[in-house]
Amino acid sequence: MKTAYFLSIAMLALLLTLSGCDLFEGGGNNGGTSYPGYDVVLDGNIGSDMTLHADDAVLLAGQTFVDSGVTLTIEPGTTIESLPDDGEGLAPCLVIKRGAVIMAEGTATAPITFTSNLPDDLKDRGSWGGLIILGKAPINKSGGQAFVEGLVGVPYGGTNPDDNSGVLNYVRVWYGGRSIGQDNEINGITLAGVGRGTTVEYCEVAFNLDDGFEMFGGTVDLKYCSVLFAGDDAFDTDLGYQGRGQYLFVLMGDEDGNRAFEMDNDGSDMDKQPRSHPKFSNVTLIGSGGSSVVADNDQMIRMREGSGGDFRNMIMVDGKEHGIRITDDPTLALVSGSPGTSPDYLYFSPNNIIYNCKSGQFRDDYGLTAIDTPVTIGAAGRESAGTASVRVLPAVSGPAFQNVDAVIADDFFENAGFKGAFGTVNWLLGWSWLDEQERF
Repeated sequence: MKTAYFLSIAMLALLLTLSGCDLFEGGGNNGGTSYPGYDVVLDGNIGSDMTLHADDAVLLAGQTFVDSGVTLTIEPGTTIESLPDDGEGLAPCLVIKRGAVIMAEGTATAPITFTSNLPDDLKDRGSWGGLIILGKAPINKSGGQAFVEGLVGVPYGGTNPDDNSGVLNYVRVWYGGRSIGQDNEINGITLAGVGRGTTVEYCEVAFNLDDGFEMFGGTVDLKYCSVLFAGDDAFDTDLGYQGRGQYLFVLMGDEDGNRAFEMDNDGSDMDKQPRSHPKFSNVTLIGSGGSSVVADNDQMIRMREGSGGDFRNMIMVDGKEHGIRITDDPTLALVSGSPGTSPDYLYFSPNNIIYNCKSGQFRDDYGLTAIDTPVTIGAAGRESAGTASVRVLPAVSGPAFQNVDAVIADDFFENAGFKGAFGTVNWLLGWSWLDEQERF
């Protein structure tokens, strides 16, 4: 009897720890449920403008929706911790509805962090949900809109490519990806129908169970974005995504993780418009590496279902399998197209570097070429330990600084003068998970 009593107390203490509760602290209250230790508890709908402050302990206790017309402001240095479960078997998530705005403007010294409230030694992929932003930019679904999987009646998509959902600046989303709906693990940061008026810069997804960033249509641009150790793909594009990206970094896990880029248009109508056509320059993709790593259809880049694209100044190393695989006739037909303003082409610069992918640079002969030259970057221990090297040395004279492509001439891209995501400066210093773990 005494044994059973002490076991039950121990189990209660464990449950309180896992839920972020502390028997000896006061705290937030939401809907009659008390969460000691927290000042603000998020669950349900946010129907008026709200600010989350850096000196508040904030808990994401369930699916939380910022309604249309409402602005959620998050101060630099704010940490939003999340329960692993909303009490009904689903993971909490933060959803910025179509017409709502998030102003999450962190800094390098005071980033904004979304993470699990589990103890550090229990945090892992899938410890909570994720961040979902929905906009009014075009997608290629019939009727011009679609609904987020796992959420009932929450639409995205529209007719405004310049739609503005706010700002994500120095935002970190760690340990997410748990199910928000039946059999629906989600991405770290979902950008669905989000317009190019939205700012997404210096953002990181680390240890997500599903994809890192996924763009469902829309035109949103990405700059200085990092994905570490995703359980599936790092950057995933679908449904007519026509945004741009520069200075993108991927570090794959030792065994977990599928592809660095997985890019689709539409599986049922591969020539559907608007056609998916990401334009990415200055990208570093580091695969799982190692002779013992087992590949399972894990190319570094997979293009399919009629997606076009424009890819320049890229460095890809240490892939489990091939560097690039392109499938489906409508996708392959785009390879011969000429770079231009139309989305009906797929351009992969011959100056891109693909080095040390176990099965070769390309899965088949697509008429594409790439440079095969030794590049000394990587992280020997991947998730576990060891120094992470992301800059190609020697600087200025090394392979990252030779045969550099001119970028597309527009108001977004910069002629950086180097290949890969990093030149002489490591922009992850001070705020990345790798930096916090003293991996640099």
